Amino acid sequence: MFQRISKSRSLEATSIILGSTLQIGDCSYIDGTVHALAVQRRSEILYERDDDFSDYKIFSRPLTLPIITEPIQMRFNHLCPFIETGNIYINAISTSSVAGLGNVGHIRMKSKIHHTRQLSDTEMKNKPGSTKKAE
Repeated sequence: MFQRISKSRSLEATSIILGSTLQIGDCSYIDGTVHALAVQRRSEILYERDDDFSDYKIFSRPLTLPIITEPIQMRFNHLCPFIETGNIYINAISTSSVAGLGNVGHIRMKSKIHHTRQLSDTEMKNKPGSTKKAE
């Protein structure tokens, strides 16, 4: 699997969050998973238990991967054993992503996010198409 050598003068990453990977060097497998609840509300109140992953079916559904049916043929001719870069600057790596410097055999990254927008009673009454009227 490992047939090339990666070289870089420098690498700078500002932010790496939510199940992401910065891989420097060779590895066989990277497997990253993120389950997140994204709740939008105007209130600044944080509740101890807003929601739980078990409240939403999306987090219990199995991952469905596409089936590759067409044949894949690859041929490589590595004239130079090195892959060289200068300086690498990464602003952010987020939500089950990979930034890699080196060889990786297999990568599997999974991200499931449930977005919820919570509106106050006043916002619901003023919402376009709402049958409720503001008092």
